[in-house]
Amino acid sequence: MLPCHRLAPVALIVAMLPVFSAQAAEVTYRWVNDQGHTQLSDTLPTGARAGGYQVIDPSTGQVLREVPPRKTAQQKAREAAEREAAERARRQAEETARYNQVLLSLYGSVSDIERARDQQLTRMDAHIHQTQRSIERMKGMLERRKDDEGYARDLENLKDSLVELRNERQAIEDRFEADIQRFRALNSNG
Repeated sequence: MLPCHRLAPVALIVAMLPVFSAQAAEVTYRWVNDQGHTQLSDTLPTGARAGGYQVIDPSTGQVLREVPPRKTAQQKAREAAEREAAERARRQAEETARYNQVLLSLYGSVSDIERARDQQLTRMDAHIHQTQRSIERMKGMLERRKDDEGYARDLENLKDSLVELRNERQAIEDRFEADIQRFRALNSNG
C-alpha cells in the first residue's frame, strides 16, 4: 500500500482523466473530400488522412494543427533524388576543396607544376619511343616468319599499347593544364 503523501498525486491524476478526455474530444476535423467539398466532423474518416486535414478548436474556429497530405510515390522519389543530388554536390565540393589544398601544398608556383609535368611527359615519351621500337622489331620478325600467328598477335597488342600510351600522355598533359589553371585561379582569389 502506498503512503498517504504519494496517494494525493495519483488521485489528482485519476481525477483529471475525465477532464483531459473531454478536452481531447472537443476538436473538429476539417478536410476536403474526393469531390472537392470541405467537410467538418468530430471524427476523422480513414480516407481523409491521406489527403491531409486540420484540427480545429470548435469554440474558436482556430486551427490547432495542420496535417499535410501523404506524399505520393513520385513525390517521395523526387525528394530522394533531390537529397542524393545535394549529397553528391556536397561530396564534390569537399573533394574539390581537398584537391585545392593538396595542389597548393604540393606546388609553390606554376613553374613547379610545369617542371613536374615535363618530368612525367619525358618518362611517357621514353616509354612511347621504346614501344615504337618494339613494334618495328616485331614487324621485322613477322616479315621473316609470316606464318607465325603469335608474332602477329603480339604486334597487334603492341600497337594497342602504343595507342593507350599516347592517350595516357594526353591525359597527363590535360590534367597538368587543368592544375595550372586551377592553381592560377586559387592564387588570384587568395
